[in-house]
Amino acid sequence: MCNQQPECNGERVDLLVRLGLLKLVSGISGITEESLPETLKLNLSRLRAVQAQIQKIIVISTSILVFRQILMSEQALVNPVEMESIVVRCGKEVLELLDRSKEAGVEEIVEIMSGFSRDGEEASNTNKLQARKAVMSRMLVKSLQAGDTVFERISHAVYLATRGVALAGNGPQGRKLAEMALRGWEPLI
Repeated sequence: MCNQQPECNGERVDLLVRLGLLKLVSGISGITEESLPETLKLNLSRLRAVQAQIQKIIVISTSILVFRQILMSEQALVNPVEMESIVVRCGKEVLELLDRSKEAGVEEIVEIMSGFSRDGEEASNTNKLQARKAVMSRMLVKSLQAGDTVFERISHAVYLATRGVALAGNGPQGRKLAEMALRGWEPLI
């Protein structure tokens, strides 16, 4: 079973420490020893690990959004249940890729997304497949850049989800808050 994290007890110091640490690990730039107060320098590797998890969630969420937009623009799937199933499977494969390889990049993510082509004829048409990969790649790169509207909205939703867990713990209440926050970026679709 997962290690149960306690919820915030509401004391001012507890609240400030949790929110301060969250703000620290939610930054776009990587945490460095120089950017940390002396009291946190011993926890640099832990903070970097948390920051890497948050960044992974942002990449996966953005990849899912781009993939869903591609499917919708191509009208590849009419059945919403089938589309959701394919999007979930794609998201799981992107997660597995990012868990396996710390060096995975846009090219590998696009390769996974393009593997979910539902049109056998399209998969055999190399030119069409390459064009689709190029569109996916451009959309993903653009959407993962600081300042991009999609990036900002997804990053904010992930921040709110993480904040919910930091304040309510990782029990049912924290998970509910995280899910509500992550569902907040779906109107982008």
